[in-house]
Amino acid sequence: MKNNNIVRTALCLVLLLALMLLGAWGVNAWTGPIIEANEKALLGDAVLIYDAAAPAESALTVASGSVQKIYRDDTKQLFTVDLSTSEGYSHGPIELKLIVDFEGKIADLQLVQNSDDKDFGTAFIPSFVGQDSALGGVDLVAGVTFSTSAIRNAVSGGMNALIDNGLITAGQKSAEQLLTELVSTVYPGIVNKAGAIQGDELPGLGLVTKGYKAANDSGFACFIQDGENAYLGVITVVGGAAVYDLEGNPVSEPALLDAVTAFAATSSYDLDADQQAALARLLPEGAELEPVQVPGLAGTVTGVYRVDTADGVLYAFAARPYGYSNEVMELWYVLDENGAIVSMRAKELILYSEYFSNYTLNEASYKEGFIGLTADGYTGEQALISGATMSSDAVDTATRDVFEAFGLLNGN
Repeated sequence: MKNNNIVRTALCLVLLLALMLLGAWGVNAWTGPIIEANEKALLGDAVLIYDAAAPAESALTVASGSVQKIYRDDTKQLFTVDLSTSEGYSHGPIELKLIVDFEGKIADLQLVQNSDDKDFGTAFIPSFVGQDSALGGVDLVAGVTFSTSAIRNAVSGGMNALIDNGLITAGQKSAEQLLTELVSTVYPGIVNKAGAIQGDELPGLGLVTKGYKAANDSGFACFIQDGENAYLGVITVVGGAAVYDLEGNPVSEPALLDAVTAFAATSSYDLDADQQAALARLLPEGAELEPVQVPGLAGTVTGVYRVDTADGVLYAFAARPYGYSNEVMELWYVLDENGAIVSMRAKELILYSEYFSNYTLNEASYKEGFIGLTADGYTGEQALISGATMSSDAVDTATRDVFEAFGLLNGN
């Protein structure tokens, strides 16, 4: 009897499993066509012409890592580009569906998934609609520059993929767009890690149409219009001044440099006394700091001083990089005449309490790790603070800028 019960139980289990499999097959048979119909309604008669999972099987060449798939719909005359980026604030996936018509205009942009919890408002995504590849009407959202920059860059990558393969024609960027993009290349001290200018916009003066006063007090950037020619002017508080054309080539025309100098004179910074007081703590008692000018641009450096001591010449530097949430950090360095760090300190190495639960830092040991470093020996690893990426990046930026300033002083 016991064996019969076992057999009956086994038969019941087999029958139950068969019914479950049959039910699943029935559900799939019923829902499959519905899912396929929904996808077809979404994509129309679109044909997959690029898949990042199998790029060798496509005739397209795509440089942007954000582009996952590209569909072409000849009936609707649309391209659909699936995008994914992790360059946002949280570095989690941001997934987008970009729809572009055959004329090269964005017909729609859909935010499919957003891992960032910061709100960039309701107007940002719709601002892409109607734009060509120049994205002239799309502005980053203040306070959410990392997330909005990641989305803008992903869309730009999708548009470039279509352009590079001859599927659409490129839009023409305005001179102001080109100059704005150039700022992050020639004057990184005024932009955050996302490449967005941090500072107050100022009205123009003379040849200057408009400009910016850096939020970290490092200097000014301005746009110049001289007849039909547009230029970018930069002037820093440590004495560097330069003018560039739209391609980023230096221009040494005195009238343009005079325009930059006159524009910067309309506003000013007053950091010298505070910086000298902070640096005095790192120097021998009674040491006198002599401000010196740097013959070039030095990023986030806001003060350079020569210090004559009984043991030789020292150089003191103040730097103000952008840290967590674009807050300005303040760091101070003293280098010997060979360019080696003698001492280093910061007003605050960690910004904002979000870090306090997961970072580890022995400040004394951390600062000690910079002593003796030169530009050749510095790798960036010395600036790493576990669990504090943005603060670490800020320290790294300041350190590299200080070494650059020292090199400029010594003709290197």
